[in-house]
Amino acid sequence: MSKSIKRDFFFFSVILSIIITLIFGIFIVIILFDSEFSYTKRIIMQKNSAISNYIEGYFQKFLILLNTLSEIDEIKYPKDDISKKKVQYLYKKVQEEDKNINYIYSGYSDGSLIINGYTPPIGFDPRIRPWYVEAVINAPNTSKGIPYKEIKTGEWLISISKALYHNKKISGVISIDTNLDQINQLINKKDEKFKSLYSYIIKDGIIIFHPKKSLLFKKFNDLTNKDIKFSYAFGNFEYKFKNQNKMAYYTNLPTVGWTVITAVDKREILLKIFLKILFAFSFVIITSIFMGMWISSIARKKIINPLISLKENVINITNNRKLKKTDYPNNEIGIIANEIEKITQTELYKKNIELSQLNEKLKELSIKDKLTGLYNRHKTDEELNRVYYNFQKYGKTFSILLIDIDKFKNINDTYGHLVGDKVLEKLANIFKNTLRKTDIPSRWGGEEFLIILPETDLQGAYNIAEKLRKKVENTEFPENIKLTISIGVGNINEYNTIKELLNETDNKLYTAKKQGRNKTIK
Repeated sequence: MSKSIKRDFFFFSVILSIIITLIFGIFIVIILFDSEFSYTKRIIMQKNSAISNYIEGYFQKFLILLNTLSEIDEIKYPKDDISKKKVQYLYKKVQEEDKNINYIYSGYSDGSLIINGYTPPIGFDPRIRPWYVEAVINAPNTSKGIPYKEIKTGEWLISISKALYHNKKISGVISIDTNLDQINQLINKKDEKFKSLYSYIIKDGIIIFHPKKSLLFKKFNDLTNKDIKFSYAFGNFEYKFKNQNKMAYYTNLPTVGWTVITAVDKREILLKIFLKILFAFSFVIITSIFMGMWISSIARKKIINPLISLKENVINITNNRKLKKTDYPNNEIGIIANEIEKITQTELYKKNIELSQLNEKLKELSIKDKLTGLYNRHKTDEELNRVYYNFQKYGKTFSILLIDIDKFKNINDTYGHLVGDKVLEKLANIFKNTLRKTDIPSRWGGEEFLIILPETDLQGAYNIAEKLRKKVENTEFPENIKLTISIGVGNINEYNTIKELLNETDNKLYTAKKQGRNKTIK
């Protein structure tokens, strides 16, 4: 028997160690994989945010300066040479105050140009230059950051310009040029954590800043062979470039109309994750071996050796021999069984069970309407926030139905509130039995109900609403009451917030009521 127990426990320890290794190994692989990807996304996002914030701050001061200068009358319409010299002197002082400004100048509808420290080439006409044209197109707003090649020096500059007005007509354009050096230095700065991580900038789908000069002014979607749209203020996306899978993060900059993109090779990420998993897995294996040895030692001391001694004493008793003196730990099967039985019979155990059941009931009551068994308004608000989060993060659309019982007050006044309650209960059962398992019906208040339809577009929601409306119309309620409902249908894609969605859907419900009730309006 002793050999059998030891042998069985040895095999049990080996199997347990293998299972522990596999479980912890898989767990660590999943955790490490997820955490490393999340960590990489944070690094990309932080890098991208740092560049975006710098660029926004860098150009914000120029926007403020343009707005201020564009309000000065002598800049709007310099009447004579004296006015032009005053404006030129003002530009000089502004350039001296801010070394990031290469030039500040203004061109006018008559073809004249006021600029400090620069002599334009012969035949120079400001009205055909990109900074002038862009400002006129965007008037009265400030133009976005326009990269252009200076006609005389050939250097690349960024221009921000704003149309000038005199007598309610465009009289010219004021513009500020700044050099690309500082932005280029920021873009070209290497990352210590990921060698393949880099950033670049696109405007209107064209690359205007990139560490690789050969990619400048190329169409971004042509390089990726994928139609990527940057519809939100920021977000994550993946793409392939030269057979390399990239993980990227972008930020749209409203000040200059640019999109800043930060990308890293997924291959580098996966390699780092693999090395960490290899190290962690090795650690788990070693730990499991030592844990198995430790468990085996404890088990021999606490279980196997006492059982062997107990077996020997039983044999001694049956053979009328002297008992072997043994200090048994207080863990024999008989004692455990008796103690468990005592514990289960105690009042404390019963009270704990009752308390646990009561807590479950309280939890149920806290989220459900007592009469209908549907979710209450508080729980519905939570579910709305949940599906709205999925819409924002994953683009999963959803719709809602706002339902009101037509002339419910007449039912209460005619038959009493007890019949009214039975009507509400039966209506709730119709919702439960008719809707899909994924749909979320709730009592919004009084005789109003709200139903959340996850991953359902407007037309799909309308079809479900009509099915409910017809089902209710053809159902006989207590006291042979014929009941109709009015429904407003809304889809999140048409609105920016939950509040807007609820307000507009409520308006549709009101329209259904106004048009004669027993209608669905989408």
